Amino acid sequence: MSYHKFIKEQPIEAAFGIGTTFSTSFGQTYFISLFVPSLLAALPITTGEFGTLYGIGTLVGALILPLIAAHYDSTPLALYTRRVFWAVGVSALLLALAVHPIMLVLAVAGLRLTGPGLMTHVSNTTMAKGFEKRRGRALGLSSLGYPLGEAILPPIAAGLLLFVEWRVLWLLIAALYLLALPWGVTWLIGRARFESFVATDYDPTKNARTGKLRRAWKLMRSDQRFWWILPTQMLLPMLMTAVFLYQAPLAVSKGWNTTFMASLFSIFALCKAGTSIWVGPRIDQHGALSMVGFVAVPVTLGMALISISSHPAAAVGFFMLAGLTGGSAGNVFTSVWAEFYGPKQLGAIKGLTGSLAVVSSAIGPAIAGALLGLGVGFDTMLAGFAGAILVAAICASRAASIAAPEPTDHSQPGSNPE
Repeated sequence: MSYHKFIKEQPIEAAFGIGTTFSTSFGQTYFISLFVPSLLAALPITTGEFGTLYGIGTLVGALILPLIAAHYDSTPLALYTRRVFWAVGVSALLLALAVHPIMLVLAVAGLRLTGPGLMTHVSNTTMAKGFEKRRGRALGLSSLGYPLGEAILPPIAAGLLLFVEWRVLWLLIAALYLLALPWGVTWLIGRARFESFVATDYDPTKNARTGKLRRAWKLMRSDQRFWWILPTQMLLPMLMTAVFLYQAPLAVSKGWNTTFMASLFSIFALCKAGTSIWVGPRIDQHGALSMVGFVAVPVTLGMALISISSHPAAAVGFFMLAGLTGGSAGNVFTSVWAEFYGPKQLGAIKGLTGSLAVVSSAIGPAIAGALLGLGVGFDTMLAGFAGAILVAAICASRAASIAAPEPTDHSQPGSNPE
């Protein structure tokens, strides 16, 4: 089935998927970074202190994520999604009113938890559960919300900041998430027709916080394939976040204009969107497991490229290759977990793996900063990053040759034991 036919037959579901991934934008680093100068002046704190506080907030959000994510499996979709939108709104309100570093940490923790954490969780898990036969296409289509936000929100925010104070802008975002969007998404969910998942299909008697997480972790830890794939899922956000965060000093070290480097994110977003669309049908046709060893290859080549070349074309190549990985990794990993363990515990499983990914994205910049502080140059560091991801990709490809564990009462895919 083509994407055109998918949208024609399932416009409500497509709008829900794209809308929820787009809504992650306000908790993404690229958007929050637009307000760093204002936050430094308002609190006041130094750039280094902001980085520390931002890392603490991200880690706090990552630790909370699996506990809340597990409730997805035992809560009506509309109610769960409304609560996530309200939490984004409260976090935005807290940032708008921040007058102390502790308020900044709490706001960052909330935005990182609800945006790239729970909002991504809602979108990916719903599309993966709702379209078992067309999972790749559903995830590929919904993933367009990420590059869409990356492409249009920063210039809109930058333009608005010319006319309104930064606090006013965050108050507007808070009002949007507290008053309008929760009821808009409720309207969409009430009219959605998923293939293999009903929006009210839940069992409130399940102990989502403890039982679900415990069962999901037991299921994964007993599966060798999980351990072979995990390094790739953790290293990609860890090292890609580090490179993106230090793009300005990297550009200086290479003799590139920082404005030129920033402009390359449009190429990154375009390649990411194109790959999301391309990879979906391949997942449906060949299965995600057959692709899991290849998603990290493009960014590995990109990091190797800029480690050996200072030509501006190398930067273009890196962002293009990083976009190929960025557009495929999330869809492939989500589909792999659904293929391995079935849909009934996917909320808890995605919560655990998502938490690990968020933690790794917080660790990456710290590792890069420590290496730079020790005098390690960007070329050496990037070569090391490329080598580490390559080893992880080889490990992930090994998973395809490992047999699934024998089903038991607690590990049968799709089972929901007590």
